Order: sequence, then structure tokens, then C-alpha cells
Amino acid sequence: MSDAQSTDKAPQWVLVLHGGAGSIPGDTADDIRTGYENGVRQAMEVGVRLLEQGRPAVDVVGEVVVSLENTPIFNAGKGAVFTAAGGHELDACIMDGSNMGSGAVAGAKRIKNPIRAARLVMDNTRHILLAGDGADEFAIANGCEEVDQAYFFTSRRFHALNQFLERNGQPTFDKPAYPLPADVQLEAAEADSPGNTVGCVVLDVHGNLAAATSTGGLNGKMHGRIGDTPIVGAGTYANKFCGASGTGTGEQYMRHTICTKVAWLVEQGQSPEEAVAHCLDDILNPGDGGIIAISADGRVTAQSNTGSMPHAIADSNGRREIGIWFED
Repeated sequence: MSDAQSTDKAPQWVLVLHGGAGSIPGDTADDIRTGYENGVRQAMEVGVRLLEQGRPAVDVVGEVVVSLENTPIFNAGKGAVFTAAGGHELDACIMDGSNMGSGAVAGAKRIKNPIRAARLVMDNTRHILLAGDGADEFAIANGCEEVDQAYFFTSRRFHALNQFLERNGQPTFDKPAYPLPADVQLEAAEADSPGNTVGCVVLDVHGNLAAATSTGGLNGKMHGRIGDTPIVGAGTYANKFCGASGTGTGEQYMRHTICTKVAWLVEQGQSPEEAVAHCLDDILNPGDGGIIAISADGRVTAQSNTGSMPHAIADSNGRREIGIWFED
């Protein structure tokens, strides 16, 4: 486990993002390693550009997550894992710590960028969470780009599904539960890490915090399963003291309302580093996941108890860090 905490003068803005906790082998092929590094770097650059323009935290976390959703190596948007039924069901949440505004979608199937749908729920409804067909219909009616299920397809995720099904003594699939376009081919590929949920936390120049998280969920999950990502306080949370985004075994994050707990511990005087370490070491089980967090005074941390979590940190003092693995 490792942390990342600023030691410079308090920065005017801070950004931290993750590409999902998991067990990425240290000898991972160079092209996959580079894919993770490029994915988090590109998303970090999106956030830095917006923060340098003075954009509010809630806008920045959304656009950073859109970048990650559009990068197929991550388990969010394009590249999402498969359900046990051979399709994709996506979850996302966004929260504005300045006013506790929040929005989320769960079980979405036809939205290119679920985090955009979550923002629309926050801005355009009196609700917090919309699910299934209702989430799709609302988002599309309000301007979200509609895609069919084949948009989310990757060969690596399909092979990961079949590996999961085979290990559990279930029938495997010859093809997804939806037709693939003629220009999309099922190719031989190494099965991907089952994690790779994405998330971002930002402190902006106005002193406001925001958090956003997006995921395809668990590889081989039951149709209709919803994890922690779209549950305010479990996988995503922000208030005036702290913002946090989690990744890992969603049921555990829901049981313990992990992201709320991180924020509460920071409010009580702990640093983000201490609060996240307590949750990972003393509440969650080894291998359960990772957490990123920022406090209102600009302290930041990214930690995982899984051994790996692609992540990036940036601030107005010039800090730029990218990593994948954590030392024991």
C-alpha cells in the first residue's frame, strides 16, 4: 500500500483520479501497461486544463470521468465488463460538495457516458438515483448520446466473462448477447483485470470539492446487480470537508458506507491519508479495493490494498504523478 500526499505549500487546486483497484501483474505486457498510463495521463491533462481555466470542481470531475469512460482499457463506458447474461449494465455518480448536490444512474444500457447522465439527474430532477430503462430514457431525452450495447464491447472483457463462467461451472458464450457490427470482430485476447472502475476527486480554486465515479460493475455479475458506485456515501461522496471515490468490492463499500466514513474521519481531524488507511486496513478486507480522497485544505491521497490501481495526481504547484502499482 502507498499514499500520495502533498508536502508543498497549500495548492490552489488539486486533482486525483483512479482507474480502478485490482490485481494487475507486475509483468503485465508493455502495451497494456502503457494503455493504463496513457489513459490516466490523458484524463489528468483534461482536468488540469479545466482547473487552470478556473472551472468548478463538479464540472472537472465529470469531464475527467468522461475521458476515462471513453478509454476502453477501463471498466467504465466503452470497455465495461459483461454481466452473466452477456450484456453491459453501467453505473455512475457525481456529487458537488459545495451544496451536497448529487446525481446517479444505475443499470444503464444505452448511454455512451453514464457520468453525463448522472450530472443531468443532479441538475434536472428532484431525485438522486435513476435506474434501468428509466435512466436511459431520461438521459437520452435530455441530450445524452445514445449507443447500442455493441459500443461497449471489447474482446478482452468478453474473454474475461467466459473465464469467470468457466471457473464457476456455468455455460460460456460463443458471442455476446447482442449482435456485433460487421466492422467489429471477436478477436483472441488476454482476459482483462476484472476491476478498473474509474473515479475522480477535485478541489477547485474556489475551495469547493467534488467527486465522481463510473463503472461497468463486477465481471459476470447477475443481471440487475447494482454496486457501490452510484450509491451516495458508499462509492462516491463529497462535502465541504472532503471528497472521496472508491473502487473495489462494491458490497463491502456499501456495507460500511466507506466514502462517507472517509469524509467523516477527515471532518474529525484526520488527514485524508490517515482516514483512507484506516478504512482500507481496519474496516475493509485485504484485496477489497482502493480509495482516493482530497481534504478542503488540499491534502490528497491515493491508496489501495489490492496491489495496483492506476492513478494520477496533479495540483497548481506543478505536481504531476502517475502510477499503477503500490509497494507492500
